[in-house]
Amino acid sequence: MERLLRGLKWLWGTSWPLYATLVLSSNLAGAIAIMLFTRYLLPLPGLDDLAIGWAHLTVIGVVYVGFAVIIAVVATLLLFRPVLDWQRDPDQHDPNMVRYLVMRIPVYQAVVCAVVWAIGIAIAVALTARSSWRTALAVGITLAMATAVVSLLTYLQAERMVRPVAAEALARRFEDATLEPPIRQRLSITWVMTTAMPVLGIVLVLLGQWTGFFSDDAADLIPAILALAVTALFTGYAGTSLSTASVTDPIHELQEAINQVRRGQSDAQVDIYDGSEMGVLQAGFNEMMRGLRERQRVRDIFGHYVGTEVAERALEEKPRLGGEDRKVAVLFIDVIGSTNFAVNHSPEEVVEELNKFFNVVVDVVHRNKGIINKFQGDAALAIFGAPLNVTDATSWALSAARELRLELRDLRLQAGIGVAAGHVVAGNIGSEDRFEYTVIGDAVNLAARLTELAKDTPGRVLTNAATLRGANEAEQARWTTLKSIELRGRGTMTQLARPVRATLADRS
Repeated sequence: MERLLRGLKWLWGTSWPLYATLVLSSNLAGAIAIMLFTRYLLPLPGLDDLAIGWAHLTVIGVVYVGFAVIIAVVATLLLFRPVLDWQRDPDQHDPNMVRYLVMRIPVYQAVVCAVVWAIGIAIAVALTARSSWRTALAVGITLAMATAVVSLLTYLQAERMVRPVAAEALARRFEDATLEPPIRQRLSITWVMTTAMPVLGIVLVLLGQWTGFFSDDAADLIPAILALAVTALFTGYAGTSLSTASVTDPIHELQEAINQVRRGQSDAQVDIYDGSEMGVLQAGFNEMMRGLRERQRVRDIFGHYVGTEVAERALEEKPRLGGEDRKVAVLFIDVIGSTNFAVNHSPEEVVEELNKFFNVVVDVVHRNKGIINKFQGDAALAIFGAPLNVTDATSWALSAARELRLELRDLRLQAGIGVAAGHVVAGNIGSEDRFEYTVIGDAVNLAARLTELAKDTPGRVLTNAATLRGANEAEQARWTTLKSIELRGRGTMTQLARPVRATLADRS
């Protein structure tokens, strides 16, 4: 009893009071309506001649209604106590048990309602049968039909009110669609109980008058028939509204979540509170969003290692070994004196400075439509024109080299920068188990040789005249040609070029 009192105290501080109020009010309204209908509208000739008397019968009915309310509250609290305990302390309860019980709350609540009404029917039939079996039969059938209608409405109300708790119970796990009646079955039962049942009452009233079961005066049937017709309209509308809402509400929530995804909100999700096919859709949407977020996470992580463009291409199409001939521009950048810097500084300082250095490199290269193909210790290789085609790739590469010269000048680490353009083989190189996207060709070798020479050249940025001729006129105006020399490992002369001073470039 002490635990029950604690449960009642805690219950009052949650949303359960609203749940209990709505369920009890619908049952009380149904009880009052059926009592008035039976007493004043149903044409039973022997109703005023009951041995117990109608006044006493009414008093007994009111007392039983109060008693039934208490019994229903206690039975509901005892039945759902595990759910209440779970809400107070979720970690101490089996989530599968709670999940099953929460999704069965509407059914159990309807069963409790039906049992309470069935006891009332038994009492009413027993009291009226002492005077007239015809009256007892009519009262029993009337109350039984009312029980079916009220129980169904109780189920629909409970299903709607328990959604927040169901969403909490199903937040971590949803396995199947067997926890609630299927949607088609739910809609069919709603129509039978809330519309067909009152219409059947009209048919029974007419049949009773035709067989002489009721009053011989047909005019006495009109109030009962009108009342049943109005009941059919009201309960049919209420039942249809509640049952369709159990379908349309999740659909609207899914629609809103989809609109959030369209607006770029990758964290959109919906609550799972339905145990039928609709719950499968809710769970499926959340699972789809988890997959999309995981795919985006893989894309982001993959992009950090191989570059965003390469990552997107690998995710959109099946990577395979092989390459293609591409006209690209290559920018090679290598830190000057990195060995001495590493000897004279701690590893933490070396990594910190390298990260500062490469942050600038990556930002400038991406800003000029290039990609970082690879980092090689203290050097980096950037490509313009592959894997994505870039218009005027040579101009973008030369522009990136000039910007790097300016943005790196205040850092502790300095570097030589070489730019070369030409045809290369671009593609996935390696084995079936491990490969990487890279470029191989004379332009790469030439950029590396220019970078070595640039370390000892004023400005520390070099390209060759052939590459400069492939740029647009505006970019060519920002460079000046130098003497021709023979680079290491190359048997021909290469005419060099370097950026002009910023003042001269602006003047041009």
